[in-house]
Amino acid sequence: MDEDTPPSRRSLPTSRRAVLGTSAVAFAGLPGCLGGRDETDPTPVVDRPTEEETDDPPTDRCETPEMRDSDDPLVVEFDSREALGCRGTRLDGFEDLSRWETYDGSTGADLSTVSRGTQSARLVASEDQSLAWIYRRFEDGLDLSDRDLSLAVHPGADDTRSVEIRLQLLAPDRDNRVEMWHGIDDVGGWVRLDFGPTEFVGDPDLTDVREIRIKSLPQEGRTLSCNVDELRTTPKVSDPVAVVTFDGIHETQYRNAFQIMDRYGFSGSVGVTPELVGGTDSLSVGRLSEMRDAGWDVVSNPARNRPLSEYTREEQEAAIRTAKQWLVDKGFEEGARFVHWPEGRLDETTLDVGAKYHYLGFLGGGSPTGRITGPQTVTRVDGDDVERTFRTLELAERSGQSVVIEYHTVGYAYDNRASIEQFNRTMRRLDRLGFQVVTPSELWEMQSPEV
Repeated sequence: MDEDTPPSRRSLPTSRRAVLGTSAVAFAGLPGCLGGRDETDPTPVVDRPTEEETDDPPTDRCETPEMRDSDDPLVVEFDSREALGCRGTRLDGFEDLSRWETYDGSTGADLSTVSRGTQSARLVASEDQSLAWIYRRFEDGLDLSDRDLSLAVHPGADDTRSVEIRLQLLAPDRDNRVEMWHGIDDVGGWVRLDFGPTEFVGDPDLTDVREIRIKSLPQEGRTLSCNVDELRTTPKVSDPVAVVTFDGIHETQYRNAFQIMDRYGFSGSVGVTPELVGGTDSLSVGRLSEMRDAGWDVVSNPARNRPLSEYTREEQEAAIRTAKQWLVDKGFEEGARFVHWPEGRLDETTLDVGAKYHYLGFLGGGSPTGRITGPQTVTRVDGDDVERTFRTLELAERSGQSVVIEYHTVGYAYDNRASIEQFNRTMRRLDRLGFQVVTPSELWEMQSPEV
């Protein structure tokens, strides 16, 4: 197929669910902006004795989630964070910080801010320090060739709550490593970050990982204080998966994006703010129903005048509940189980209330990621940045991970977002790389625990 020639329409199965089945081999990611700074690394690689943790069972299954005792039809059956957050095997719980060395900044045990266990590691960098940096050596090598990494992060109490976390795998040395950058912008409380590669340096051998580094970069001229806990591994999967999402219900999502994706046999996800439906340049209930009938998910996007995190708990719950109720009343029950978080700004209240009404929540830009362990903060990459999206897709295809792409308008003449040609190029690239393009419902069907 020529690069400039759209493919012919595929013959789709009667039920995409029948093709996808209920396989538990899916994955996705989490929130944030990727940092681009690369500091000079002055440290030699030195073998240090280490001791593996043995207090967790080597299991890749969570316990059956506790079912909620509620007659409210809008409330989901269980908290997806509890159901998925324990996936995989704990590599390090930061219960023994003697396993970790500190290169820059300072590190200490924090018994008051804990994700699991009795303590977490608190990373601190002052204004004159470039980053907080801890690392752990594995002198016999660690095989992570078939595993992905996730980490619990608490971005601190600062009002900005903007932290960049970088994991590095030296495989076996710093000239052959995997870079994994993950940002947390304006998200409060503990979140689990599902990491994927943002760069391969040299020719890393993931069967021989000799060092894991955790770095956090402060904002310029500010101190940094954040906590990390529960470094876990989860099994890799072999087939790349993509989700294509849209916010703002602009009419170009139907007029342009829907038509292009239909030619490739792709279905997407459109996030609905009820107050916008039927307005000027906005989708109508009829258009949304047509998209749903073609296999799309119509999900919640409970936008308000200010970010949700600036409202009280009661106000946040009212906004989240009202948006979901509208979807259910209009016949979009399946998609109503999921949410596109507006503006990428959340706090612990948003996450708690969100998990009461939704199984998966999608945030702003990020990287490819592995199996979902942070279901309320699944990352999305900005589809308007075509080259970055292409790089992310290629990294995901190489590492067997997933990508969630975010759009607002497609081919709208009065903004600087994706053009029709740019959007078509990205859909063509998904097709050529062999991505299975799924909806949030299908992703959840692949991910959800047995209950």
